[in-house]
Amino acid sequence: MATSTRKSSAAVQGRRYPRFFLDVDWFVVSNGCSTLGRGIELSVRGAMLPVTCTSPFTEDVTLYLALPMRPQMVKVQCAAANGRRGWMLIFKEVSPADLQLLGHTLLTEFGVAALPNLERRTEHHVELS
Repeated sequence: MATSTRKSSAAVQGRRYPRFFLDVDWFVVSNGCSTLGRGIELSVRGAMLPVTCTSPFTEDVTLYLALPMRPQMVKVQCAAANGRRGWMLIFKEVSPADLQLLGHTLLTEFGVAALPNLERRTEHHVELS
């Protein structure tokens, strides 16, 4: 019963991986235009930029993130859409090292809730104990 409830709430939410707010610098480039800021909602699958204006961004954008413990910015190729609360970015291409760093950062900051597969595995192991 709990599994079906969890699945339906995830379907209603529309996101399999929840986004968490990180106070980091970001930079976005699209179609020769760019913008930058501080503070972004992130998951391992996408992000939401807190920019609500309409802009000349195309559907394809490149996101750069200044994550902790990394001298270079993380580079992510994304698909973008303008949402109610900001620009929604879906990650299309991330290097394995950058994805690992992003996952490690989210795990360090927010625990296993940031990576639902880990949370389910942890719950399963606790139930077995």
